[in-house]
Amino acid sequence: MRIIDLADRTPAQKQGLLSQLVVPRPIAMITTLDAKGGVNVAPFSYYMPVSGEPPLVAVTVGSVREATDEPKDSWVNLNASGEFVINVTTTALADHIETVAREYPAGVDEADLVGWRTVPSQVVRPPSLADSPAHLECRVREVIDRGDSSSCFSGVHIVLAEVVCITVDESIMASPTRIDPTKVHAVGRMGFPWFVAASPESTFSQDRIAYADLPGGEEVLA
Repeated sequence: MRIIDLADRTPAQKQGLLSQLVVPRPIAMITTLDAKGGVNVAPFSYYMPVSGEPPLVAVTVGSVREATDEPKDSWVNLNASGEFVINVTTTALADHIETVAREYPAGVDEADLVGWRTVPSQVVRPPSLADSPAHLECRVREVIDRGDSSSCFSGVHIVLAEVVCITVDESIMASPTRIDPTKVHAVGRMGFPWFVAASPESTFSQDRIAYADLPGGEEVLA
């Protein structure tokens, strides 16, 4: 086994190592509105569910752009409005993940640029992407700042948000209250420049059996 000494690595290299090993990561394709009502779309793969009650998710947003010291548009928008939508990234969006990830000048509508359709959300003001089969409408509840805010590989805003509404296409439903994950065709982020598609052929299932239900399990617990 090779030991990688993080003390000898640059911030970019450290982040690269994390991004190459914490895989695959779901991609939150986030839509926000700017102060003029313009749409912004950007992908974030430092993203995870946090709890069921309240229904919270966490998204890590870099404090500054990579090319300049300006804040990211998504951060400016969601910090000002307190609202955003996480559109589940699927193979239908795969061709343009990196296109919308570019650091365009403020005011550019990435959805319009790549031909993605937007639809009004149910509860929050930012629109949802019609080309995604599921949308998590979110309201910011807490922001945790970490790292060097002047460095794109260090400074981050960890956004804790409550999911206030979920809309799901009937095509990925297994029952009125459950999603069939094999029908979502989700795309995950690997280490740059790789992605992975969760097609039905690449997924597998396992039964979850409680320890008490194993042969002799009840006797041991007693």
